[in-house]
Amino acid sequence: MSPEWVTAIASFATFVVIAATAIAALVQLRHMRNSNQIEVLTEFRRAMDSPEFRSAFHFIRYELPGLMTDPQSRRRLLVLDSPESQKVNLVANYLDYACTFVKHGVVNRDLACDLWYAPVVRSWDALAPLIATRRANLGYRLWEDFEYLTLLCKRFREKYPAGTYPQGEEALPLPEPWPEAAPET
Repeated sequence: MSPEWVTAIASFATFVVIAATAIAALVQLRHMRNSNQIEVLTEFRRAMDSPEFRSAFHFIRYELPGLMTDPQSRRRLLVLDSPESQKVNLVANYLDYACTFVKHGVVNRDLACDLWYAPVVRSWDALAPLIATRRANLGYRLWEDFEYLTLLCKRFREKYPAGTYPQGEEALPLPEPWPEAAPET
């Protein structure tokens, strides 16, 4: 075999080894990214399951709408260290922070929207009047990442209005609904 062939074969073998190494590195990076995403999602789940977060979310969903009808309560909501504002800030800051991970690709958008649609959209819809007022007072887009996550969630729901059950898979049969659940006419 001529020296040119030996050199060509050696060059090709080197190329194969480098290509295999690059592919292995990409696979390893993907696994690391998925591992990081799982870790971040686990931390978010822990925080959202905490008694403090659940209490604040309950406040926003069930108590805040009534407070927003009273001018004195609305003024109290604008005092940043009031107990009511602290609950609002806990949820809004947390969801704003969570979206930063989504916006920068640490957490997959569709996964975040599938997991967090209800708390994100319900919180945003309940807080929108307060957020508009705080933004007007502060002069900047407070909680803009929270807003962006809400937009992503609403677009996700438009894309999957019937849910994300895999197409082509049969649904399990369900028993008849309880008669007490029938809508009143």
